Amino acid sequence: MGKLKPPQWVEARDYQQEAISRWSGESGRGILRMATGTGKTVTALLAASQVADSVDNPLLVVIAVPYQHLVDQWAEEVRSFNSRPVLAYESRRNWQPKLERQLLELNSGSRDICVVVTTHRTLSGESPRQTIRRAQSSVMLIADEVHHMGAPHTQNALMDDFSLRLGLSATPERWYDDEGTTALNNYFGGTVFDYGLERAIDAGILCEYYYVPHIVELEDDEMELYMQLTRQIGSLMAKANSDDPSTALEESEALQQALFKRARLIGTARQKLNVLIDLFEHQTDHSHSLVYCSDGSTGVDTKGTRHVDATTQRLREETNLDIERFTAREDQAERERLLSEFESGEIDVLTSIRCLDEGVDVPATKTAYLLASTTNPRQYVQRRGRILRRHADKEFAVIHDFVTVPDTSRHPKILSDEQYDVEQTLIRKELERVSTFTDAARNHPDAEVTGVPTTEGTLRETKRRYDLLGA
Repeated sequence: MGKLKPPQWVEARDYQQEAISRWSGESGRGILRMATGTGKTVTALLAASQVADSVDNPLLVVIAVPYQHLVDQWAEEVRSFNSRPVLAYESRRNWQPKLERQLLELNSGSRDICVVVTTHRTLSGESPRQTIRRAQSSVMLIADEVHHMGAPHTQNALMDDFSLRLGLSATPERWYDDEGTTALNNYFGGTVFDYGLERAIDAGILCEYYYVPHIVELEDDEMELYMQLTRQIGSLMAKANSDDPSTALEESEALQQALFKRARLIGTARQKLNVLIDLFEHQTDHSHSLVYCSDGSTGVDTKGTRHVDATTQRLREETNLDIERFTAREDQAERERLLSEFESGEIDVLTSIRCLDEGVDVPATKTAYLLASTTNPRQYVQRRGRILRRHADKEFAVIHDFVTVPDTSRHPKILSDEQYDVEQTLIRKELERVSTFTDAARNHPDAEVTGVPTTEGTLRETKRRYDLLGA
């Protein structure tokens, strides 16, 4: 069987060649931190091709990805590199016999290369790892979205048998998991190449964008629940930080639940839909728009309509646009139809939750509305990269960010010091996202809150309220 061979249409860009050179210079180990949309997949396969050309013995390449739909995407790319991969996920009966046969051919010298595309979860299992250990050849691991592999349940996939280790991610660090981040750095050898979003925009790899944040405040009943949860969180955090380990453990789950409820409340704030409708009414071009919704339900009792459903319904009722929902409820065939019709312009707007964050390419996107975002930089950094992918019909993108800033000064009850600290931390994280998006925006440093009917304050006023003018 032939070795990996790049297709004629692939020509490594300068930064991709630099990335491969840096990785090779570290004896084939390291993480490539590359902005979403800059060609991590092609870079990794070019690196594997160079390895295949340079080694005298056969090569086993194991590509591990976090989600099953990414297996299919990688498989298509591998086929374009002149190799037919083994797709190892779901039932072992579907793939293990084929993999074992190819490993026998590899060990006997009748096959030059074997490429396996699998999931992090599958590779973490004992049986697949035992099978891979039978390879009597050079063995290379390509870990896509490598940050996922730092989780305790997937660290088993980080086998000593992989002499060549290449990690890929726009955000390699694990959020709130220093141990997992350290484990990844120790295994892969740390980040050896960094190609951030601003460099990608300057080089024309990603398109430029305008960033427009909108401050959205909570309504009275939402604010009442918000303050209740904030006081509860402050109290639980004080107990969790106590010197008594049993007390900290007991309060930890309750704290996580309270934080989760408050995050859901912020994500589904009613005024967001009013602001969204107002924006649609005042714009003329709505084609190729994405609306990212919360994964929660509307209403303070959490028993309302799902936020994505409520958003879709409001847009359908108050606009004359073709609007479809893109969520986990749609099967693969339906998703492919939606993406195809979105790109062609038959569908004007897609509403989604997080499905479009997980390796799904929507380069035709011109305008994105972020109704809900987590405070985890990984989500919003990767989401931004997907929005900025270049497309023949797109000169630049526009990102509308809905920033929820509860005005606790209007509430009659005074926050304790602990509760104020909790509140300040939340606002700081919201503003960190704003700052990150503003820094690389085409309208920086003039990006400021727009004057929409529901906006009563500015970012500066918010910062002053929480002593964050230096943030």
